[in-house]
This record gives sequence, structure tokens and C-alpha cells, in this order.
Amino acid sequence: MAVPLNSPMPPAAPDADPLANLRDIHLPASIDAWPPAFGWWLLGAMTIIAAGLLIYSAWRYWRSRRYRREAMLALRALYSRYQREQDPQDYLRAYMELLKRVALTHYPRDQVAALTGEAWVNFLDSTAHSHEFSLGAGQVLIQGQYQNQTEVDVEALQRLGSHWIKRHRALPAGVTP
Repeated sequence: MAVPLNSPMPPAAPDADPLANLRDIHLPASIDAWPPAFGWWLLGAMTIIAAGLLIYSAWRYWRSRRYRREAMLALRALYSRYQREQDPQDYLRAYMELLKRVALTHYPRDQVAALTGEAWVNFLDSTAHSHEFSLGAGQVLIQGQYQNQTEVDVEALQRLGSHWIKRHRALPAGVTP
């Protein structure tokens, strides 16, 4: 029997439904966090190397400034000894010795060891980039240790010595002590 063209289609059998044969949507497998890609290994290695270099340079900087920390402790001890004994001549002698030891630690021995008087004071000024030793309280270092009674401003010398120990730098180019 022939089905007319404008008549409805007969119901299809359930196994003839084409959508019923489709599979469900498959999601891709999740991406594992381990092992990381090569770029992450490279970034991790570079970070470890950079951190190591930073720690090493900080350690070297801290170690290179050790003589300054020890000199500051010695300067404080010198000042507390002066406060107990009230002997400005002894303070001045020990103060000069301390500054000379610090200078010998940082600068070449042949440039510093023989300096005395005005040459020593000029050296201290040039390395501290100031004029406090030659024009200020530090003038007493020129001949003060050779006199029996000298007017010594211990507090000013203490501040000046502390400043020099913390801030002394290499001699400017072309300057010789």
C-alpha cells in the first residue's frame, strides 16, 4: 500500500531513533600537575640560582663590613672607659690607635702606616669626604697626643670617629695620602 505524500509519517521503531545511538559527551582527561613542563623546571632552576647568588652577595657584603662593626664596638668601649676614668689624654691616644687600625684594615699599609699629623688628618678628611678632621674637632689629632694637657672635645671626637668608621670610602681618584 502506498502512503500518500501529505500524510504523517508512521511512528518509527525505538531502535531506529538516530539520536539514541549517539554517545554522551566525553571530557578530556584532566591535566596532571606533575611532572611540570620543561619551562617550569627552567624557571625553578633560575630562581634557585638567583636566590643563591643574592644570599652569597649579601653574606660577602656583611662579612666585608665586619671590621667596621668591631671598630664601632671598640669605639663605644673606649668612650665608656673615658666616662669611668675621665682621662682625655688616654682617650685621645687610644682613639688615634683605633682609627689607624681601621685605616690599616681597609687601605694599603704603605699608604697609611707612616701618616701622622696633618697628613693623617687630611687622609681622614679625604676618605670621609668632609673637613671635620682638619677644620673641626679633629684638629686635636694633629699634635694633641704629643702635649701633656690638651683641650679635647670627647663627645665631638666620638661622633666624628663613628661617622668616619661607618662612612669611609676609597680615596678619590688622583689623591694620594
